[in-house]
Amino acid sequence: MEVQYPDGTWELGRISAWWTDEAGELCCRLRTLPGDGPRWHRYDPESIRLLPSTGI
Repeated sequence: MEVQYPDGTWELGRISAWWTDEAGELCCRLRTLPGDGPRWHRYDPESIRLLPSTGI
């Protein structure tokens, strides 16, 4: 996946888990490469883009 930060920069990373909170918001645990460890983020398809891992 790729994640876009508020300053407009993009970084590659991996999602290791998905979770839905009590309000129904979809969250993902992601780690950017290089990064400082996994963090939970609210999933937003505009700023967290899933990339295919096979089939291209």
